Amino acid sequence: MTGGSEQGGVTPLLEVLDSSYGSVDVESAAAASVGVSVRDARDERATGDTPSPADGVLVQYADITAEVMDANPTWKVIGRYGVGVDTIDLAAASARGIAVVNVPDYCEEEVATHAAALMLDANRRITAADALVRRGEWADWAQLRPIAPLSTATLSLIGVGRIGREVIRLMRPFVGRIIAHDPYAGAIEGVELVDLDTALAEGDVVSLHLPLSAATHHLIGADAIARMKPTATLVNVSRGGLVDGAALAAALHDGRLAFAALDVLETEPPAADDPLLAAPNAIITNHLAWYSEASEQRLRARLAERCAAVLRGRDIPSLVNRQQLADVAAAASSAAGRHAASVTTEATAATAVPTLEHS
Repeated sequence: MTGGSEQGGVTPLLEVLDSSYGSVDVESAAAASVGVSVRDARDERATGDTPSPADGVLVQYADITAEVMDANPTWKVIGRYGVGVDTIDLAAASARGIAVVNVPDYCEEEVATHAAALMLDANRRITAADALVRRGEWADWAQLRPIAPLSTATLSLIGVGRIGREVIRLMRPFVGRIIAHDPYAGAIEGVELVDLDTALAEGDVVSLHLPLSAATHHLIGADAIARMKPTATLVNVSRGGLVDGAALAAALHDGRLAFAALDVLETEPPAADDPLLAAPNAIITNHLAWYSEASEQRLRARLAERCAAVLRGRDIPSLVNRQQLADVAAAASSAAGRHAASVTTEATAATAVPTLEHS
């Protein structure tokens, strides 16, 4: 495949730096619809080949730091498979004029369904009951006490974006009350918007649906858990770093929190001594909430097509650092204007003809 920006008939090129999706056929077909090629850089890097420079990159797990960007000065776009972009240095990308693209609209149904499934499992003790049967303890159902009816429960969501709203739709028939905390949310029918303390204190099921950032890192730690009901269930299908795993494990061991149902952990895969693996009343799935056959295809195709569109100078719906790029461009334009004005002033002063004040 040819590489580099389209100059002299050369087709723009995206490369897949890392992914767990097998071939890049889906990405290639999507990018081709916009007139951009895709290369599987995993093969070339594995064989030690030095590939021609690419115009952009698609990544799943790799950390893209300022140093990585400087080592790839031809990059104009970085696309991340998924919603979260905490593995990419957004400030560094913006400063270098590199667009960062994600796909926030590929798995709302899947993640919300997974969250609802975890809530129902935790409430009805399904995983625990299955383990009990397999241990030959069929008649010992009392080990699963207490089980409260969901119809009297308060579901509390922290974050009500696309996925949070789908969780509300799915869970509305099951629960007695729904409250939510989200400083950016407008009114939602049938949902009471509350402050964070209330969301923590009044939720029988507290479900997290927000991005990971410096402000939300370990949002659920020892202090937050202390504000929750000891009978509550914590659900996290968003980002592992939202929760202090050690504090959560300690609370489960001590009975200060009843249950946790998690699809994400701060370190993935977890170390063998991760305290959550030994915590009681914890359901842990392996970051699976995003997945269905359809959602995987949507993710791969939309990311490749959107990154290709950026290389073609087209607008896209999920440009993460749109405002930062605009700010950098405005600052550069202002600086260029000041420089031009300064040069003009200096040139005028140098060529001015002296005159006598009195003739």
